[in-house]
Amino acid sequence: MKFSIKLYFLFFLLFILLCVCLETVKVRWQIAQEFENQAYLNLSQNKFKQINVQLQTEHYHLNSPAKVERHAKEILKMEEIINIKIIHREK
Repeated sequence: MKFSIKLYFLFFLLFILLCVCLETVKVRWQIAQEFENQAYLNLSQNKFKQINVQLQTEHYHLNSPAKVERHAKEILKMEEIINIKIIHREK
Protein backbone atom coordinates (compact mmCIF):
# COMPACT_ATOMS: atom_id res chain seq x y z
CA MET A 1 0.00 0.00 0.00
CA LYS A 2 2.81 2.37 0.84
CA PHE A 3 4.42 1.69 -2.50
CA SER A 4 1.23 2.56 -4.43
CA ILE A 5 0.79 5.84 -2.51
CA LYS A 6 4.39 6.79 -3.25
CA LEU A 7 3.88 5.85 -6.88
CA TYR A 8 0.72 7.96 -7.16
CA PHE A 9 2.49 10.82 -5.45
CA LEU A 10 5.42 10.46 -7.87
CA PHE A 11 3.08 10.51 -10.89
CA PHE A 12 1.28 13.53 -9.44
CA LEU A 13 4.58 15.38 -9.04
CA LEU A 14 5.62 14.40 -12.58
CA PHE A 15 2.30 15.71 -13.87
CA ILE A 16 2.78 19.00 -12.01
CA LEU A 17 6.33 19.25 -13.38
CA LEU A 18 5.06 18.60 -16.91
CA CYS A 19 2.42 21.32 -16.52
CA VAL A 20 5.02 23.80 -15.24
CA CYS A 21 7.36 22.97 -18.11
CA LEU A 22 4.61 23.42 -20.70
CA GLU A 23 3.61 26.72 -19.11
CA THR A 24 7.25 27.86 -19.21
CA VAL A 25 7.49 27.02 -22.91
CA LYS A 26 4.23 28.87 -23.56
CA VAL A 27 5.40 31.98 -21.70
CA ARG A 28 8.74 32.01 -23.52
CA TRP A 29 6.96 31.70 -26.86
CA GLN A 30 4.67 34.61 -25.94
CA ILE A 31 7.68 36.73 -24.94
CA ALA A 32 9.37 35.96 -28.27
CA GLN A 33 6.18 36.96 -30.11
CA GLU A 34 6.02 40.23 -28.16
CA PHE A 35 9.62 41.04 -29.10
CA GLU A 36 8.78 40.42 -32.77
CA ASN A 37 5.70 42.63 -32.46
CA GLN A 38 7.79 45.35 -30.82
CA ALA A 39 10.31 45.23 -33.67
CA TYR A 40 7.49 45.43 -36.24
CA LEU A 41 5.93 48.38 -34.40
CA ASN A 42 9.27 50.20 -34.30
CA LEU A 43 9.69 49.66 -38.03
CA SER A 44 6.16 50.91 -38.69
CA GLN A 45 6.75 53.94 -36.49
CA ASN A 46 9.88 54.85 -38.46
CA LYS A 47 7.96 54.53 -41.73
CA PHE A 48 5.18 56.75 -40.40
CA LYS A 49 7.72 59.33 -39.26
CA GLN A 50 9.24 59.40 -42.77
CA ILE A 51 5.79 59.75 -44.35
CA ASN A 52 4.96 62.52 -41.87
CA VAL A 53 8.12 64.43 -42.79
CA GLN A 54 7.33 64.04 -46.51
CA LEU A 55 3.75 65.25 -45.99
CA GLN A 56 4.87 68.24 -43.94
CA THR A 57 7.40 69.16 -46.63
CA GLU A 58 4.74 68.86 -49.31
CA HIS A 59 2.33 70.95 -47.22
CA TYR A 60 4.89 73.72 -46.76
CA HIS A 61 5.74 73.61 -50.45
CA LEU A 62 2.13 73.80 -51.60
CA ASN A 63 1.24 76.60 -49.19
CA SER A 64 4.36 78.70 -49.69
CA PRO A 65 3.74 82.34 -50.62
CA ALA A 66 5.79 82.00 -53.82
CA LYS A 67 3.65 79.07 -54.99
CA VAL A 68 0.43 80.95 -54.23
CA GLU A 69 1.68 84.06 -56.03
CA ARG A 70 2.75 82.09 -59.10
CA HIS A 71 -0.62 80.32 -59.18
CA ALA A 72 -2.40 83.68 -58.99
CA LYS A 73 -0.32 85.19 -61.79
CA GLU A 74 -0.24 82.27 -64.21
CA ILE A 75 -3.53 80.45 -63.78
CA LEU A 76 -5.86 83.11 -62.42
CA LYS A 77 -4.32 85.86 -64.60
CA MET A 78 -4.06 88.25 -61.68
CA GLU A 79 -1.58 91.07 -61.74
CA GLU A 80 0.11 92.95 -59.00
CA ILE A 81 -1.36 96.34 -58.29
CA ILE A 82 1.13 99.05 -59.11
CA ASN A 83 0.91 102.55 -57.71
CA ILE A 84 -1.99 104.23 -59.44
CA LYS A 85 -1.46 107.83 -60.35
CA ILE A 86 -4.57 109.91 -60.37
CA ILE A 87 -4.59 112.51 -63.07
CA HIS A 88 -6.88 115.46 -62.57
CA ARG A 89 -8.00 117.14 -65.76
CA GLU A 90 -8.85 120.75 -65.42
CA LYS A 91 -11.79 122.06 -67.41
